[in-house]
Amino acid sequence: MKIEPITRVEGHLGIETKIENGYYTFAKVKITMFRGFELLLKNKKLNLAPNIAGKICGVCGATHTLVSIEALEMASGIYPSSGVIDLRNVAYALADIMYNNVTVAFIFEGIDFSSPIVASFTPSQFEKALNTYSIYRDIHGYTKVSDIMDNLYYKGEIYKTALKISTKLRDLATLIWLRYPQPLSLKVGGIEIRDKDVITKIKQGLKEIEKDIEKLFYVTAELREFYKNIYKDLGANFITYGLLDSHDYNANYEDMNNWGIKRFIPPALIRKGELLSRNLIDILLGVRVYTEGTAYDNWEQTVSEDPLGNKVDLHHPWNKETKLKQLSGNYLFTVKQVFSSEEFMPTTGDIARLYSYRLQRGKPKAFNYEWDYIANDVVERLFARMFTVGLLYDYIMNLEESKEINQYKGKGTNLAVGAHDAPRGGNAHWILQKDGIISRYQIITPTDRNFSSNGGPVEESIIGQKVTEEVEKVSGLDALRIIRSFDPCSACAVHIITKDHILEKLL
Repeated sequence: MKIEPITRVEGHLGIETKIENGYYTFAKVKITMFRGFELLLKNKKLNLAPNIAGKICGVCGATHTLVSIEALEMASGIYPSSGVIDLRNVAYALADIMYNNVTVAFIFEGIDFSSPIVASFTPSQFEKALNTYSIYRDIHGYTKVSDIMDNLYYKGEIYKTALKISTKLRDLATLIWLRYPQPLSLKVGGIEIRDKDVITKIKQGLKEIEKDIEKLFYVTAELREFYKNIYKDLGANFITYGLLDSHDYNANYEDMNNWGIKRFIPPALIRKGELLSRNLIDILLGVRVYTEGTAYDNWEQTVSEDPLGNKVDLHHPWNKETKLKQLSGNYLFTVKQVFSSEEFMPTTGDIARLYSYRLQRGKPKAFNYEWDYIANDVVERLFARMFTVGLLYDYIMNLEESKEINQYKGKGTNLAVGAHDAPRGGNAHWILQKDGIISRYQIITPTDRNFSSNGGPVEESIIGQKVTEEVEKVSGLDALRIIRSFDPCSACAVHIITKDHILEKLL
């Protein structure tokens, strides 16, 4: 069965699957678009990178700009003061995480759990919903699970509430970003601020929608209970670069482990539930990219050591060169993570961040709900998305922001990296530069990880999944629910359109 194009995702994504004896036995994800923004950045002046990289995506509206800025801060040695860091954190939490997560949970994913879909494809589940009283009905107001499903569909009350909240969150973020997507205010070592009381005003605006956020939070908690043990558990293999910098951030590569671990959500590499590393340098040095079987060509090793003298592998992004051997085919390469010479393919995203927080900070709490790990499956990734919204709501409301708006100068480096979690997970930009000119710029997005070919998290989540559809001709509902639970954004860095293998237009 081939499903293409897949709707309610960003970008042109397709998947081929096979079903035997009621189970998915094969899954192959394909992205048939060339990701080549790295070529646009090559040989450009270093200071142009954030403006160009910020145009990669309109969904992760500030992600690529922020990560590019952090890479440039490392390259130049210029870094921001505590007040700038607070402003960045608040705006980034509001739009790139909270806004995105509400949108994905209810505008993209929620439809798959609405009455028209559930009743049509899984009638026994809908019958169960009709007879299941909601655990959290006193909070969200829906007596039965079927009432929730009724309002998840287009124009339903939950759907409308999600639209209202997502719009409000974006509007609040623009008080700092000035424009969204592609913020105008971010700059190397600083931020342009027009209202000194902006965070106070943002807190007032958030308070106005607190009850609505809590309502949506507990709607997903209800779905978490109802769909428990329905979908395949991928296992506790996770990676995160961390989220929201502390005042210790100084953009210095040598100090990266120190300031990285102090992020609000700390970096982590986790396998089978065990914390392998929380050192951001080690985690980033363990990234591997493989292009065999794709439209990309191989490259030569030009970087052998990082600024601290650590070995840099041939397949590391600092060595990766974006080279095409053909202008058609599959542009989805494979991203792996290595630890102690062993490679694996961990999940990244909200559930990875919550697991990291749990291991290093204690069980996270939001709206009087304590999060603990149950599984890495469809409904848990959905709930983790909204739990993060609640967690960041508390972060902003309890923030005692610094008023110090300044910038500082340290030492720069020719090898630099910006690494910060996007809503979808770990996002990183690697730079080689000399005298302010970019010689190589590489981008590895969270979707590159989650949707990696050759056994990445999405493919592995589908293979072995039991078909829940109770219809004569299976439509692929379970595969689609799995794909959307990873919040895919496959359009990052697309800039070439081809027809009949001939380059037609360069944007």
